[in-house]
Amino acid sequence: MITKNSVGKYLLYALGEIGLVVVGILIALQVNEWNDNKRTLSKEINILKSFDLQFENDLIQFEECLSFHEASEKSIDILLNYLENDLPYNDSLAHHFFISTRIYVDSDMANNVFETLLSYGVDLISNEKIRNEIVLIYEDEDLWIKNFETMYNDFIMNASEDLFPTRFEDFWNGDYNNRNFVGGNMIPLNFEELKNDQEYLYYLRTQKNQLGWMIKRPILDTKLRIISLQSEIRREIERLENK
Repeated sequence: MITKNSVGKYLLYALGEIGLVVVGILIALQVNEWNDNKRTLSKEINILKSFDLQFENDLIQFEECLSFHEASEKSIDILLNYLENDLPYNDSLAHHFFISTRIYVDSDMANNVFETLLSYGVDLISNEKIRNEIVLIYEDEDLWIKNFETMYNDFIMNASEDLFPTRFEDFWNGDYNNRNFVGGNMIPLNFEELKNDQEYLYYLRTQKNQLGWMIKRPILDTKLRIISLQSEIRREIERLENK
């Protein structure tokens, strides 16, 4: 009886100890999981905030790019007006020939935040809609902007080799050593001949079309998509911070 009671008490004690150990382990695992979830949540909030900030910078760059090309478009319109309406040449047109052929580089979006997300894994962003939209913007929209910008710039640079040499004194004449210099000239060899030069007129009209389709359209579409995504991201940040 004594032995039996001692064994029973020992087993009860042992079971109690085991139970305490198991409970302790479960609590530790739960605490670790809670800490991991907290760290993951903090990382998700930070990456979303980084995207929000990066998008602000991208939108500023888009506006600078659009403003740059709008100046080119205005110069093209002025040139076409003079050529198509048989207006007399004046010295200011040399500057418009220059402005119309300028090129802009790196109008696409900075992707350092997106690269950071890829290193974490895109599943870090728990909101599926936001996650898919971010991937779409960087893997489709941004590539669209970059490729079309390259095509447009190639269009102008190719003209500098096979079209402009027989029609202008030189290409992009200006003081490139002067950092404050913003002007430039392209003086036509014979302005009157340009009025009936179908090849050059075709180039000029096509350039204006390409400005719309290859530069303005991709940037404006992506701009609207980013503005919409920013609103979603800011709402998601607020929701996550209040969890």
